[in-house]
Amino acid sequence: MRHGRIWSTTWLVLSLATAVAARAQNGGAAGVGGAADRPDPDAPTVAARVDKAEAHVGDPIHLEVVAIAKSAVPVNLPSTLELEPFSLLDRKESEQNLGDGRIRRVFTLTIATYEPGPKEVPAIEVTYLGPRGDVRTARTSPVAVKIGSLIANEPEPAIKDAAPPVSVVEENLWPAYLAGALIAAGLGALLTMAIVRRLRARRGDRPGPPPRPAHEVALDRLDRLGAYGFLENADNRPFYFAVSEVIREYLGARFGFDSLELTTDELVAQLRRSSGREIVVGEIQGWLSACDLVKFAKISPSAAEARGALESAIRIVTTTRPVIEPALAPGPGAPEAMRA
Repeated sequence: MRHGRIWSTTWLVLSLATAVAARAQNGGAAGVGGAADRPDPDAPTVAARVDKAEAHVGDPIHLEVVAIAKSAVPVNLPSTLELEPFSLLDRKESEQNLGDGRIRRVFTLTIATYEPGPKEVPAIEVTYLGPRGDVRTARTSPVAVKIGSLIANEPEPAIKDAAPPVSVVEENLWPAYLAGALIAAGLGALLTMAIVRRLRARRGDRPGPPPRPAHEVALDRLDRLGAYGFLENADNRPFYFAVSEVIREYLGARFGFDSLELTTDELVAQLRRSSGREIVVGEIQGWLSACDLVKFAKISPSAAEARGALESAIRIVTTTRPVIEPALAPGPGAPEAMRA
């Protein structure tokens, strides 16, 4: 009796262990299958379409592969595509932000085939990155295209026999055309020379007005810049670019050197050589350095600072312009010719 009870208990324990193991195994398999069957939430929506369902042999067909995915999910079209029986002629890409956290990407492929009959653009794989950086794919559906032959309207197309030669008598007018072209060219050259001579004679008779002084041009440009006004909480850096260019161009024209392509240090060195002791270079150097700091350090000055920079630029021009000495009036004992 004791042995029978021991065997019964052992058999019951083994049966329960086997049932638990089987249930765990079935549950694990069901869990794996369920995860595989669930759709990928990061997978883009892809579709393919062509601009024409019927075409002829060799006609270009525009195939658009559209992918709509989350903004954070990179989507790409592989560089190598299997498009048999079609050949890839060109490819372009564009994207559009839909504004709801998604981006619409369009891959435009120009394809062509050289065999008539019903064809099918194969399914195209679009790759995207999963949340763990793994590469995943999404496939479009195939697209049917009917390709017609260029000679399909003939029941038995064949190369026709060569036509017999036809005698054609044509008058050779090339010598007359050539002579007329030479005569026209000669008359055009004579007319051009006459016009050029007349224009040169007019220029000699009527000299043009003298160029405006550099300081007048600079002051006019600075006045126009000041007329725009200055705004608070605005980007005044474009104003510094403009006013710095006016002063650089003025200094070069005033002292006779090309200043627009020089750095601030090169400009100051050239200014010391060209101006001598006529001007104080230190103030100009400090002003140019302050403008460079605004332009290249991405500092947005206030309206008051921009207005002060304009006033300093006007002062630089007015203090460095040429000084015109007034003519002295002739004295009472001067000759009559000097008084006239």
